[in-house]
Amino acid sequence: YWISEELVRRGHEVYLFATANSKTSGHLIPIVEKGLWDIQPDDDLAYYAVEMAIVGQHMQQEQFDIVHDHIGPWSLALYGQSATPVVHTLHVPFEQNRIWAYEKLNAKLISISYSQRKPAPDLNYIANVYNGIDVENFPFRDSSGEYYLWVGELSERKGAVQAIEVAKKADIPLLMIGRIPTTHTIYQKRDYEFFQRYIEPELNKGNITYGGEKTPEELKGTYEKASALLFPLQWEEPFGLIYVEAMACGTPVITFNRGSAPEIVKDAITGYVVDTVDEMVEAVKKIDQIDRKACRERVEQNFTIQRMVDAYEETFQEVLSRR
Repeated sequence: YWISEELVRRGHEVYLFATANSKTSGHLIPIVEKGLWDIQPDDDLAYYAVEMAIVGQHMQQEQFDIVHDHIGPWSLALYGQSATPVVHTLHVPFEQNRIWAYEKLNAKLISISYSQRKPAPDLNYIANVYNGIDVENFPFRDSSGEYYLWVGELSERKGAVQAIEVAKKADIPLLMIGRIPTTHTIYQKRDYEFFQRYIEPELNKGNITYGGEKTPEELKGTYEKASALLFPLQWEEPFGLIYVEAMACGTPVITFNRGSAPEIVKDAITGYVVDTVDEMVEAVKKIDQIDRKACRERVEQNFTIQRMVDAYEETFQEVLSRR
């Protein structure tokens, strides 16, 4: 949304292929009425096949300068349909079949962190572009907060269990915000079973409070009032957007050294990057040493919509200059 809106604001003509209920200042080309997450089809392959057919038709009719893909290898089906270059922003960690496909077609790839490249360092990366937010929409608070915060899906990979362990050991109030896993797919069922067994029994007991799932607007105020965001991540997350959102509100981040964390959070400046639960407990004890203004400045200097779109615009121009 922010990429397309900012490109339109800068005078570019933008066609957005998305759901019919999407909001855009550009030209909306609807594929389905609403997102597949809402539809929950038994098999989503047909939807992506139809999307690629529609995009391919418009590539021939509209004569786009460039196509910017965000959905993954499905868009490789567009190759050869026209001379329009396609670039791919990667949003998930690599799997071997994706590596093979991107390498086979020498796809032009844009990573969202350098850590994301580690499983496949030799692919054709044309840029690294960090995600950005509308910083002015996030309220800044210069004083220490009322609780410690954890945000995410209540699943194993997001470190909910470890956050609870930290809160107990450090004897701090922990507010947990996020979605309970659904049971729509086999993977989600596993997440839900993990939630039932290890997370649910701990909620709303002692100093652990579950605050439900919040809207983006509600979450901003929740970030603002926190002493720190605890995020003992259990997987190599390509980009931690909640790090950026929390820091924009002045809230320091204490995170495990996984994925993009050390690229976003500056250790001992905007929070602490640690390796174990015990180290996170020690970091909690010295959180007052972090200047909340430095957290806000870190986001203003590196993770804004303007910085993000500047980088994309520059990348697009470079690709077009080589045609």
